[in-house]
Amino acid sequence: MMNATQRMILALAISLEISLTKSVTLNVVLFSVAFLLLLIRRQPLKKIGLYVAIAIIPVLGSFWSFYLYGQGTAAENLHFGLVMGSRVLVFIFIGAWLTMGMTPYVLLASLRQNLKMSATFTYGILGALNFMPRFKQAFSSIQAAGMMRGEVLRWWQPTLYFKALVHAIKWSKNLAMAMTSHGFQEGASRSAYRDYPMAKSGWVLIVLILIALQVILFFSRY
Repeated sequence: MMNATQRMILALAISLEISLTKSVTLNVVLFSVAFLLLLIRRQPLKKIGLYVAIAIIPVLGSFWSFYLYGQGTAAENLHFGLVMGSRVLVFIFIGAWLTMGMTPYVLLASLRQNLKMSATFTYGILGALNFMPRFKQAFSSIQAAGMMRGEVLRWWQPTLYFKALVHAIKWSKNLAMAMTSHGFQEGASRSAYRDYPMAKSGWVLIVLILIALQVILFFSRY
């Protein structure tokens, strides 16, 4: 019903909403809905567990920092700590819902078509994402070459990243040459292999969801 651009707009609107409010109830409802959507779409439990593991430290850190060092009463500090902790949890799971079943190419292509995002920026991001596997191979090759010379390069040593940066500069030049050879020109109009139109039903759903959030805020007391 909603395409990638509309999902991005809804995710940003929800993030803005919870950033400006202090409702634990709203945050819990949003987290529950996002969690259920992940289960309904049969996302792997391992991936959902990874999201929870990522959220544990920032959630606990946000809660305890505001609860222990807040300037209000104990009840106010508890409420604000729960707000901030649950807010981090919602951010993570809203992001998980946004990327659910969506590739970076689809999201960037949809944004380029519907929000007129720069084609240079779009294809530059896609090129960088496609180079990520090559970075892993480059790190392994650099470490192997260093061991052949009797030099052990650990992941925290700047030398490893400097050598990888040299590889990245070479790849960027190759990428620019490949895009030029395929007829890419900055600022020129481009056709699309696939269209990503924004359906009216998607906008209706976004409005209904935002209205529902306001209703929850109106009736929530905590």
